[in-house]
Amino acid sequence: MPFAQLMAVLPLRDVACSLRVPSNSNDLKCNKDENETVIAHRSDCGLFLFRQKKGVRQWMSNSKLIELSYYDPSAQVRLSAYADTLVLDHDQNGSIISAIRFGGYPEMVRAMADAIYGGATIEAAQNDTTRMLQSSLKSYQRQITHDGIYAVATLMAADTVQEDDRSGKHEKDEDTNLVDTEQMELQPRRCYIFCPARDQKRLFEELDHKTAAPLIPEFQDYVLSSLRQRGDLRQLEVISLKERMDAWVLDLKPQDQNVVEVLEQGLQSGDIQIPGAVPNMPDVFENVENVTGYLNTFGVTVADRIRNQFMPLFDPAKEPLSDEVLAINDCIMSRVGYSLYDAQLAVAEAVKRQLARKRVALIIAECGSGKTKIGSTALGALHGLWADQKRKDGRKSFGIVMCPSHVTQKWVREIGETLPDTYGMVVRTIQDLNRLYAMYEKGDKSVFAVFSKEQARDGYMRYPAVRWNRRRRAFLCPDCDGVIEMEISEDGSRYTVPADQFFFQKEHKKNHTCPHCGTPLWSAVNPDKRIDWVKIGEYGWVYRYGAQAHLHRTKNERVLDQLTEIAQNPDAFYPIRGAHQRFPLSTYIKKKLRGRIDGFLCDELHEYNNNSGQGDAMAELYGASRCFVGMTATLINGYSSGIFHLLYRIVPGLMLKDGKRYKSPGDFDAEYGVVENTYEIQDAEYNSNRRTSKRRTKSKQLPGVSPLVFSRFLLEYTAFLSLSDMGKDLPDYEEIPVPLEMPEDVRTAYKEAEHKLQKVLRTDRKAAQKILSTYLNLLTVYPDQPYDQAEVVHPINGMPIVTPKNCGDFSRLLPKEERVLELVRQKAANGERVLIYTSWTRTDSQKKLQKLLCSEGYRTEILTPQIATDKREDWVNKRVKNGLQVLITNPRCVETGLDLNAFTTIIFYSMGYNLFTLRQASRRSWRINQTAPRVEVYMLYYADTMQAKAMKLMASKLAVAGIIEGTFSEEGLAAMSDVKDLTSQMAKELALGIRDNVEDIAAAFRKMAVMNPERKKNIAAAQLKETAAEEQKAPAAKDSFGVRTAQAQVRQALYEGLLARTAEEQKKRKSKKAEVDENQLSIFGFAA
Repeated sequence: MPFAQLMAVLPLRDVACSLRVPSNSNDLKCNKDENETVIAHRSDCGLFLFRQKKGVRQWMSNSKLIELSYYDPSAQVRLSAYADTLVLDHDQNGSIISAIRFGGYPEMVRAMADAIYGGATIEAAQNDTTRMLQSSLKSYQRQITHDGIYAVATLMAADTVQEDDRSGKHEKDEDTNLVDTEQMELQPRRCYIFCPARDQKRLFEELDHKTAAPLIPEFQDYVLSSLRQRGDLRQLEVISLKERMDAWVLDLKPQDQNVVEVLEQGLQSGDIQIPGAVPNMPDVFENVENVTGYLNTFGVTVADRIRNQFMPLFDPAKEPLSDEVLAINDCIMSRVGYSLYDAQLAVAEAVKRQLARKRVALIIAECGSGKTKIGSTALGALHGLWADQKRKDGRKSFGIVMCPSHVTQKWVREIGETLPDTYGMVVRTIQDLNRLYAMYEKGDKSVFAVFSKEQARDGYMRYPAVRWNRRRRAFLCPDCDGVIEMEISEDGSRYTVPADQFFFQKEHKKNHTCPHCGTPLWSAVNPDKRIDWVKIGEYGWVYRYGAQAHLHRTKNERVLDQLTEIAQNPDAFYPIRGAHQRFPLSTYIKKKLRGRIDGFLCDELHEYNNNSGQGDAMAELYGASRCFVGMTATLINGYSSGIFHLLYRIVPGLMLKDGKRYKSPGDFDAEYGVVENTYEIQDAEYNSNRRTSKRRTKSKQLPGVSPLVFSRFLLEYTAFLSLSDMGKDLPDYEEIPVPLEMPEDVRTAYKEAEHKLQKVLRTDRKAAQKILSTYLNLLTVYPDQPYDQAEVVHPINGMPIVTPKNCGDFSRLLPKEERVLELVRQKAANGERVLIYTSWTRTDSQKKLQKLLCSEGYRTEILTPQIATDKREDWVNKRVKNGLQVLITNPRCVETGLDLNAFTTIIFYSMGYNLFTLRQASRRSWRINQTAPRVEVYMLYYADTMQAKAMKLMASKLAVAGIIEGTFSEEGLAAMSDVKDLTSQMAKELALGIRDNVEDIAAAFRKMAVMNPERKKNIAAAQLKETAAEEQKAPAAKDSFGVRTAQAQVRQALYEGLLARTAEEQKKRKSKKAEVDENQLSIFGFAA
């Protein structure tokens, strides 16, 4: 009988008798009538009244349920519940609870669960037998469910995590207060296994999940028996009224050494053997020392198994291209004079087939691989297929393109070059969209509406609707008049205070709605109505009667001028730029054009992976379209929480099938992301009975996403393309780190600041947490500009900690400027153009470099963020035509969409911490349409500084990115274990001085270079036809850059000659067509 039929809570109004509980008693019974008893129970939580029916009470006394009771004499609390399942582990101290399920009144169940979780000893009684059960302190996973008037709790022992031994075995250095991580010893761990009764197969499967040792089904009987004999696998006692199951405990040594020993002994004795192994044959692993050797030895076998397990939609080695893709390729050839590469055509064919099957496809391709034309070709081929299936005269279609604002015109141009009988137009307003759709309905051509991702979600501008109350001296909710509060933190303590005007400078999650009534605190701006708030550009909203307080919060001269004007004349009218009453374009399309959009091309898909307004706009357009093609170079870039929302927008069915609910993103992060939990361990006092306590104080999400996300959610929908797939037509590409030495006076000042930083980090934790970012920026920027740097003050007492020494001024030439000038002279003499990146906006590097290069006679320009994003490409092209030699800019200005083929030499004067920006910006010139033989990227840094540490970290992270893209290296595998972002890792380098993972920066980047001797052969053969035969006989250049070139050659062979093979197939099909006599009667003609 379930607990719901056993117990019922008695409402207070049903108590007919007066209950008084004596001070020396916790329970008092009062018979309400002959069939019902009222029980009053007093505890620290208050007085509880329960009703117990006579029949239920008699059944409980005769049932087989296990009665649990717990009494705390110090608090005079008695708890009771009833269990139907117990799993016990026995040792010399008695019985220990490994798992338990019990039910009862909700407050009793919750209190009993807390007692067991807290390490209490429980009394269990069943059939006149009483046992004392011990529990492990804070070692259980708890789950409590409610069903009506009763609750059920389940507690299961959690597996112990294998951790470093930090419990005092190693003395701490008094000076650094740091633990030597190399001497840490891993501790054994204990795992619990629950499986159906006497199911050895399931037991072995669960054991395989617990250990990292390689296990196969053929090892089952031997491994289970050996582990039981050794005592490493023990069966637990199970007492259950319903469940028929077995419970086991598995003790694992560090690195699962005991399981490895069992396997080694079995292989040596011959009790087990690897299937397919031939006795007395040489060991094929003898020469395998790293990943490169493994791939060279077993690469073909692994590839064959993957091919047999995952059948591709399109196999370019066996199948020809469809007529629809060939027709679009012919259109491209006739309009621009070149054909798509074989690899591009193969991806377009695969995407077309995927769209016909599932209506959703993703293209993950490197920068410059032609994603725009591939996506357009695939969608156009699909529409052509639909036209052939429905009517011969063709079928027009209406599609939309969502992309960054600076590439909208490029998309219009690409659509016109790619698709026949199709044109595109940039849409900025709802009126533009309506006019374009009216033209589409009247005309006979296909149409694409191209709009920016910013325009898609651009709606009403919103301002803080809160109002200031002088009497209460606080901002109030416009609906409930509640005081809006904000949370502040000082010296480790948190508390709330009335929100000030700075709290509403920009809209965010904490000030979005009223905490009292839930009313939105932001409202749409009416340009014709005067409000108490003024918008200043990118600075944010300013309360007009408190503008004076903002003057010390910014150093921007333009903002300071506007703030001063508002402070002097607060009642004046200040127009708000961009405050138009505009309806979001994506919402309009969703409501008005739902079902009438044939295709949706979404460029830079990774920019919509967060819970943001632009992401919501993409989701609305996705739901209104019949087909969706997403394109990006790096889909998974950052945190698992970001990809979570993108997956729910694209494949919600798979997410629900995997058990990941939209309202519980933490479950997804725990399984597929990286979460760092910080625990605080507090030792018990001397001669105290209390055990050492451990509690979690902070949980932090780190960058990193499991590759399982690809296999479970994306592999079925995704086509991958690398530039190396078309490597025979690409120039050489190499990133060259250039270490430089600082001048002696700069080095001395730098080391002095670094020494003071490390001293503060070691001695003052509170201050270190608040100034770490400031110090990190200082030590990164100071070598580039050793003058005019602001002093760093103590965040608590306000005293200056470091005052950077001024070593020179704007006119002083440092080693970086000298090296830049040397490279520009060398490249300009060869007729090449140079692109210089400077990442730090608060330095004078750009102006200094421009003045230096202009004085040397080189035409130099600076591309600033003030130039509109949609005009940057034309801005650059115009200056290149006018003789521009050197372009200086921030990498963020050109990280997406722009092709800078005119610049074959790229110099990173300074580098930021964003790895994605680095990869995008460094390959602006490495494109399939690049005619130069070589692209070089120089990365300048000062040795033995934070700049050098950043270079080493980037080298390791780039190796990790290569693994995700299919390029393996030992450095990449080693770096995958360290998942922190670059800023956090550099802070760790600064504070701890840990050993560098990448010993040789130049060697690490050299392994990631792309050398292409075949391209040089082809160019030479085209120029000198008479010597082509001799050049073909010349041996290929030896590859000294790891396995990247070799892997590229294997992939190139897959696509080689695809277009030619398709043409041959077409000829065969045409030749096989039967010739029909004109006088012969056709059955189809007769039917007609």
